[in-house]
Formats: sequence, structure tokens, C-alpha cells
Amino acid sequence: MSMMLAALAGAALTRAMPATSAGSWLSDFDYPAGSVKRREEGPVGFSMLVAPDGKVTRCFVTKSSGFPDLDQRTCAIMLIRTKFKSARDENGSPLYDLYNGTLTWRLPGKGIGRPLPKSPPVIEPDMIIEVQQLPGGIEEEAVSILTRIDVTGHVAFCQPNPTYKNSAALVKVACAQAKALYTSDMKDDAGNPLPIIQPFRVGFRVAPK
Repeated sequence: MSMMLAALAGAALTRAMPATSAGSWLSDFDYPAGSVKRREEGPVGFSMLVAPDGKVTRCFVTKSSGFPDLDQRTCAIMLIRTKFKSARDENGSPLYDLYNGTLTWRLPGKGIGRPLPKSPPVIEPDMIIEVQQLPGGIEEEAVSILTRIDVTGHVAFCQPNPTYKNSAALVKVACAQAKALYTSDMKDDAGNPLPIIQPFRVGFRVAPK
């Protein structure tokens, strides 16, 4: 319970944020020549691993545009152009974080869509918890939490995600479940768990009678 009490007492996790305008990362000159010839356009969802020093060390395509050249160019440029203000744990120490965004490629002359300035909302819950009842007699509810994963790969700290409106009572349950059940699969090159901020969307629903 001390994990949750610390969050409520005022200590908080701080997400990694771009040190420069996300709109300045790309221009029409970055458009792959082959994609221009083939008239390829579309959105690319991506996720970047931001190190404690603010540098991007990995980039993953999370939603393909359907065109390999656009997908590959997105991450190739993100790895060399982007710089972040590092994430901080509840004690103010830097740690890893994931930055998620979407880049919409439009053919030169139309302008390249800006990457989203912050992580987009998570729609599907990462975890579902069945309960006997929920406040107000509702059947379903969801909360968003931020957790700090330690060097063992487990949740060491948990707080409400300030981007969302959350029920304090359900946040406590969600944090306890995340601490008990979750093991991170984010590892360094040597196979060791990364100390990282991990967001969760936790759904609650009333169990069938």
C-alpha cells in the first residue's frame, strides 16, 4: 500500500516530452523518392524508446501505413532528429519512457502531418478486472494509471494518469493488481529489464451473477 500512498502524497512521475517542436522533425524533403513516384500516402503509428539522457534509442512502427518505405523512413528519421526532455521518477531521477505518436505522410506540396505532441489515448484496456459492484451502479468503468517499472521488471510505484479523469478508489485497485500481476518485457541489449514508465488502461466490469 505504501506504493499508492506515495503517489497520493504528491510524488509524481513525469513523462518524456519533446525538447523541440514535433512539427520541425520532418519536411517534404524527407519524403522517400520511390513513394513520391508511386503516389504513396498514409499515417504511420510509431513508438520511441527515450533513454534517461533524452536520446531516442529505439523506434517501432505500431501501425503501418501499408507502404514499407514510409514506415521505414519514419523511424529512420526519428532516431536521428528527435531529442527529448527526459522522463523522471517520483524522486526526480531520470529513467526510460515510451513516446507514442502518429505521422501522416502527404505527398509534397500537401505538407507532412505533424507527429502528435503527446501519447494518444489508449482505447482498449490492458487489463480487465471483474468486481461485485461499481460506484453508482454502473456496469463498466476504466481508469488510467502510470507505473514505474524497476530493474527487476516489476511495478515499484503507481499513480493515476493525470491526462484522464479517474476514480481514486478504482485507481488503488488497479495499482495493486498491476503490482501483483505485471512483469515488463522491455529489456536492454543484455536482456536486463529497463527502469521505465509504463502506462496502463485498466477496465472494471461487474461480474455476471
